[in-house]
Amino acid sequence: MSGSLRDALRGESLVLCLALMNSRTPDVPAIAAASGYDAVYVDLEHTSTSLETAAMLCASATGAGIWALVRVSSQEPSLIARVLDMGATGIIVPHVNSASEAQRVVAAARFPPVGHRSISGPNALSGFAARTATELTEVLEARTVVAVMVETPDAVRDADAIASVEGVDMVLIGPSDLTAEMGIHGQYENERFRDAVDSVAAACRTHGVALGMAGIKSLDLLKRFVGLGLRFISAGTDVGMMTEAATARAQALRGLDGTATM
Repeated sequence: MSGSLRDALRGESLVLCLALMNSRTPDVPAIAAASGYDAVYVDLEHTSTSLETAAMLCASATGAGIWALVRVSSQEPSLIARVLDMGATGIIVPHVNSASEAQRVVAAARFPPVGHRSISGPNALSGFAARTATELTEVLEARTVVAVMVETPDAVRDADAIASVEGVDMVLIGPSDLTAEMGIHGQYENERFRDAVDSVAAACRTHGVALGMAGIKSLDLLKRFVGLGLRFISAGTDVGMMTEAATARAQALRGLDGTATM
């Protein structure tokens, strides 16, 4: 990890992230770092992971030299504040459908004058160094990432306004929910989905905001999106990668005696 994630998202290199769904131990972020990932995100939206466990995973990631994001379960300001105060590099907020919702997220995540986040104390993101309140807020503000997820046709239509909100660093497309809402679930080669990505990407380029993508496995499709300005890829989940690798290995071994059934 060199520099801040905010700076990296403004750069030319891809930021690769591993989503932690089932992981509950501090070795996993270190394994992600050793495997070549730049970041992890701890998912609180679709899991039973506690804030205490999320804080431990974030501290572990920081110690391993990678960035640690947390996908929160809602736009609730107190939840956003607690996640950031515990030392996350940033937040990923799902189902942001309008500029007004993006503004509420920023208000909870950014310090004055951009937002209304309350000043807490030093944490893993600030390095725990002793600083004045003014110095601490400057450091945290410079390092904290705010990412909002576009997952509905309404959000796509309002993408330009969402990306224009001061304090938003990244617009992250959630293709599974988006295509489900469009009535073409999982059809990532569908022209309507590709047009939606084009629209969101154009908004990000216009306003200097990073474009992120989750849940796409096709390298050809991802390469096309990189050409549109994609900078952040959520490459997969811990359980998904383990299942795929374990299944492939089991199939190969079963084939040794011709008993492969899967």
